Amino acid sequence: MLSTHIGRFTTMPTASTPDGFTFERFDVTDAGSIATVFAAKEHRAGLYVLHFSDGSAYVDHSDSVAARFAADLDAWTDIEALDFAAGTADQLEQLRDLVSHLTRLRERPSEPGANGEAPSAKSALPKERAKRATLLDTAVGKARKQFWELSDHIAYPAIRSIVADYINSSIPDPANTAKYLWQIAALSDEPADTGPRRLVTLTCGGFETLRVDEIVHDDDTIELDLRINTNVPRDRTDEQLEVSNETVSAGRGPYRDERVWSWSIDLGALLEEDVDVDLGIDDDTFDDLAYGLNARLMRSGNSTGAASHNHDLAADLLAEAYRQLFETE
Repeated sequence: MLSTHIGRFTTMPTASTPDGFTFERFDVTDAGSIATVFAAKEHRAGLYVLHFSDGSAYVDHSDSVAARFAADLDAWTDIEALDFAAGTADQLEQLRDLVSHLTRLRERPSEPGANGEAPSAKSALPKERAKRATLLDTAVGKARKQFWELSDHIAYPAIRSIVADYINSSIPDPANTAKYLWQIAALSDEPADTGPRRLVTLTCGGFETLRVDEIVHDDDTIELDLRINTNVPRDRTDEQLEVSNETVSAGRGPYRDERVWSWSIDLGALLEEDVDVDLGIDDDTFDDLAYGLNARLMRSGNSTGAASHNHDLAADLLAEAYRQLFETE
């Protein structure tokens, strides 16, 4: 094996492969750069293997792996790990042949441009505190930056509380199925010049089961719309799925492949003690229907969204979900 250890920017030498390569693995899921770490470890030229969320890999050699990685991030958005070995270019084909027997190799979509300059240890880790890189001026992975932006939203504490409760109620074994059987995304890549802005999207088995939209009105007031898909009770017709009141609307979902009950709920109303949120069914029944859909979708084998999973957001939601359960004990 090329490597057996994965940690967020923690590394350790792996056992040598049968062909004599010794690799060090770096978790780069949310990294915007590896330049500072490589400078500190005095890694420069060498062989490297990129590992992607779909299990495929890319093998290459560079005179400056840290600088080349910046170009790799421009080419791919689903890099999860990087294995580095201080090898030479004439060993590249040997390594490619070895890795190709372990997993599917990717081809680079286009030739990289000239490598930029990787910083030295002195410039990456300066003695003077004023010269250090900060979170505002260093490269950061896109998903991590999206979570930071979402967490700064005035309504994020409320969103976190509601979504964490949903995870507790309707997703089986959430800590151990995150990323692979259910995924969460922060903000949307689609422009929101007009219409609602999507803040959170949760999918199970490749199907959207929860999302939170932000609607900004002309007077700058904000409305948060919580949309949830659930199973449909067997004894209900499409007409019987219709619910409409001041805080809730529901009906058959507009999906061709899944017959679901689609709910639109005023998220703000859920947080008000004096506002009655009438779903037309009791809370346990609602949770059973949501769980039934999620569990079925997770069993389907159609989960393909690992590349869009936001690890930071998932970790924060799971911590909140644990806190909610712990406080009820």
